[in-house]
Amino acid sequence: MIPRSRLLAKLDTAIAAAGNPIEARCLRAERAGLLARQGQLEAARAAIDELTAQLAWAPNPTLRAWLVLADGLHGYYSALGRGAQEQVELAYRLACEGPSMPRLHAVAAAWLANMAFANDDMPRMATLVREALDTAAPQHHAARARAALVAGYAYHFAAAGERAQPWYEASRRHAIAEGDETQLSALMHNQAWMRASQARLALLFGPAVAGGRVEPGRAATPSADEAVAQALMGAESIGHYDAGIGTASLGSLVPMLRAQVLTAQGRWPEALALFESHLEAARADGLERLLPCLLADRAWCAWQVGHAHEAQALAGAAEQALQQDCDTDDRAMAQARLAQLCRALGDADAAQRHRAEAEHGHRTHCEQQARIGALLDEALVGVDPATV
Repeated sequence: MIPRSRLLAKLDTAIAAAGNPIEARCLRAERAGLLARQGQLEAARAAIDELTAQLAWAPNPTLRAWLVLADGLHGYYSALGRGAQEQVELAYRLACEGPSMPRLHAVAAAWLANMAFANDDMPRMATLVREALDTAAPQHHAARARAALVAGYAYHFAAAGERAQPWYEASRRHAIAEGDETQLSALMHNQAWMRASQARLALLFGPAVAGGRVEPGRAATPSADEAVAQALMGAESIGHYDAGIGTASLGSLVPMLRAQVLTAQGRWPEALALFESHLEAARADGLERLLPCLLADRAWCAWQVGHAHEAQALAGAAEQALQQDCDTDDRAMAQARLAQLCRALGDADAAQRHRAEAEHGHRTHCEQQARIGALLDEALVGVDPATV
């Protein structure tokens, strides 16, 4: 039996003890946002719609702001992407411009920092992390947990793992204080994805693969092999944890993470089975920006198990997907994988072209990493994650 969420129980108690109907409705809107984060999207939508109808009869700026945030979180956890950002932006503006709502202001700023990172707006991400931390009171655990998580994975993305760890610890500390198991799941997800991404980059762009000399079936170096194994352990831990707490949101994330890590380990049939079972769900969950990587890895797996025609078709689909928005590091990895596949298929010209584009993308990514680290250092000067 799935244990009851501590935060959900805490909100239910607060709703029952609320001093007036508006306070109770604001707490119910907050509860709806939690349900959305847990993947209970129908229950969240029903609560939001009911509260929206009540708001029409009894307008209140504070309730409106909390409802808008809940609606934004519902959209975000329905399908990862930018569509939900407008609602979170509105909640942020309402909190800043309306009656004093410091907790909502801090929470909305932290979520906008999260979205700014996803949208590659790193200056705004760094500014909003600091704003969330400066606005949140010590007991505003939700805002501090999310802001610290963004700082942690942004440093991690910038290849500053040692600086990331104290921020991850701060996020964990506040999530535990809040009783927010879903936030702990998000922490595990982000750490695992970052570890897997960096391990895959090391395999594709380490010294053994420089200059396009990538050979099918090349063995990983011991350090890269260990990093990939740790990434797989992290992915499997997430799956067990989410099952234990009953999180059902964005259920394709873990299978796709596992598929990419298994590809890096050379476990082609296992990876291919996960791609075949979950790739369409991943697209529905909003992972379109990862599609070039996912398709390229799937093509490589298909080639490795002897499905040459399927591999060629998937490679073509991966090239087509590269015409869409794609993060620089993911684009570089997709191009590197396509270079491997084209070489294996005997198309040396295409392999050379993809490898050159991959190397260019990787250099750009390394430059971005340096900028992100500098932006965070500047924004967070004087802030000690141990006391956040």
